[in-house]
Amino acid sequence: MTEQYDGYLLDTNSCVYYLNTWRKKKIKWSPEEKLVFEIIERLKKDKTLYMSEATWGELVFGAEKSQNREKNLAKFRKFKEVVPALSVDGEVWEIFAKIKATLQRKGKSMDDMDILIAATAKKYNLVLVTNDADMDNLDYMTEIYIAKENWAKDR
Repeated sequence: MTEQYDGYLLDTNSCVYYLNTWRKKKIKWSPEEKLVFEIIERLKKDKTLYMSEATWGELVFGAEKSQNREKNLAKFRKFKEVVPALSVDGEVWEIFAKIKATLQRKGKSMDDMDILIAATAKKYNLVLVTNDADMDNLDYMTEIYIAKENWAKDR
């Protein structure tokens, strides 16, 4: 029996691929940007796309250190209207702790922000959309399953 999910949680790299299309001419889009753009455009009308507050924090950090701080912040706020940020609450932190402990027991490691993003996907019953190879470490967990898709690769 296939589990039903409530939508998709975009990892930071998926958000960046999409946001890059806002500033480039279509002919300059990378293959990853083109693939992610097409899927997000198709799904955004269904209101099933989300990001974690952890991803939001990473996007804002990127804007803060950029040369076009105000322009990027405005662009990210507009994006957040289409792809809302889900709360990182106590339950997400508990899932984070379980994931991190499980990975450590298996001799695997991941960046804490990546674990927080994965924990957000788990809590809200969402498929994690990522092109981050580190997220493959989630596959070593048998106790906690997090569904993943990579929209930046040809299917």
